[in-house]
Amino acid sequence: MATLRQFHDKHIVLHPHAGAFTSEPDAARWSNKDLDPVPEEKKTWEWWHVGGFWIAEGFNPAQMQVPSSAVALGLNPGLAMVACLIGNLLVTGPVCIVGWLGSKYSIPFPVIARASYGMIGAYWAMIIRGIFCVILYGVQATLGGNAVRCMLEAIWPSFAHWHLNSLPKSADITAPDLLCFALFWIASFPLLFVPMSSLRWLFAVKIAIMPFFYVALFTWALTAGHGVGPLFSIPNKITSGWSIGYVFCSTILATIGGNATFAVNMADITRYAKNPRSSAIAQAFALPICITMIELLGALMAATAQVVYGQVLWNPLTIILLWDNRTAKFFAGLLFAFATIATNITGNSIPFAHDIAGIFPRYMNVRRGQVLCAILGFAMNPWVIQARAARFFNFVGGYSIFLGPLVGVILCDYLIIRKAKPYNIYQLYRPNGLYWYWKGCNLRALTAWLVGVVPLLPGLIYNINSNIKMDKGILEFYTLGWLDGLVIASITYYLLCLAFPFPTEVEDGTVVVVGTKDVESLPEESHHPRGEK
Repeated sequence: MATLRQFHDKHIVLHPHAGAFTSEPDAARWSNKDLDPVPEEKKTWEWWHVGGFWIAEGFNPAQMQVPSSAVALGLNPGLAMVACLIGNLLVTGPVCIVGWLGSKYSIPFPVIARASYGMIGAYWAMIIRGIFCVILYGVQATLGGNAVRCMLEAIWPSFAHWHLNSLPKSADITAPDLLCFALFWIASFPLLFVPMSSLRWLFAVKIAIMPFFYVALFTWALTAGHGVGPLFSIPNKITSGWSIGYVFCSTILATIGGNATFAVNMADITRYAKNPRSSAIAQAFALPICITMIELLGALMAATAQVVYGQVLWNPLTIILLWDNRTAKFFAGLLFAFATIATNITGNSIPFAHDIAGIFPRYMNVRRGQVLCAILGFAMNPWVIQARAARFFNFVGGYSIFLGPLVGVILCDYLIIRKAKPYNIYQLYRPNGLYWYWKGCNLRALTAWLVGVVPLLPGLIYNINSNIKMDKGILEFYTLGWLDGLVIASITYYLLCLAFPFPTEVEDGTVVVVGTKDVESLPEESHHPRGEK
């Protein structure tokens, strides 16, 4: 027993009074240094870091595969791009607002969620987001492994046939791909230990390099495909039995799904930004423009593959593997691998780490959470998701139905119910306080989330198993599931708050504290809730 106690004390994250908001007896349940507001000296991201983040974030194979998947399902590349633009515009508003909250109060998503869902109810929001982040981490790592394979085949062409048939087809992966996945995973691991405030330099390098890479790939696509005209004149040829409108709306949903996580993730990044207003403006322009241009490249490459190789190849790295120029193949693989590492860390690893730290703040910090995310991302066999275009398409679009209602409740709570009044930062770390609601849960928020999700579940079930008979109207409603869920959850939450109002402010002597202030700025009595000293 003494040995277990020693092990426990050695590996605990938070010791008494280590965080800024930890005066409660069970403070370790609600706070550690990675959950507390970011100090002013660590807010190092300028507006161009935040805006440029979308140049860096967008340039990854997974983002490019969204329109490519639509082309693979028979949609004209031009229509696919219109659908992508609409999806990016729809998701821009929530991303900017949540990012603004993170920058203004310097707090991560798990703490923001407490204001809407309650101190304990926020666990559900963290679980919903965390599951998606782990899955996407593995998917991105699989794509990174494909980039490593481009590099190895450029150096050793015989690697393409190395133990090619040693694994059964049911594994959905070959031995070379499994080795490349492992190499990419190992290469990513050291970067999990770089603090978020320092990662801006990694993105600065990516911002400088990727536009040139974009131009090179764009030029290849236009040259090999003999210009834009032949590519975008490819007719619609939907073979699944659905209408063009259905596939068009499904593409919008998949586009939103590719960035829906950032409607809840962005606060984890912008909490390090210096200026909330300039960061939000930079995102408002950069997100729809940069992401749509990346998706345009994905559509062009998929359509070019149809012209050059006689088949639609939805993964851009699969196209690169067919190149004869070994030098071009190596550097394309290298740049894609670099881009994917940076995207995977900020888009999936760090958000998951904040979630697991929010659930277990006494034992988990961001560094430990990132390591756990990497382990789970490997263990889940993500290459199975990548096996087919339709499976990936349905996966990305399908899971967003859980995220739309999640962010809808947060936006309605802050903008409409609280009328955008400042959060009481101190209360966000205090049990039995303003954000405790009923036994730690805001039942209005949890009910609204459930009401937003339930109507979309039949469509998700059909996507998983198309042999199940389902009313066509229900399935068509599902095609814009993220937006439908967001709107339904927001309206439901508003009505529930009207029917069952709750206090949004406290008058107990505490002050509303902006996250960039130090704990010493709090009055002495606020260090001891309930007047205890």
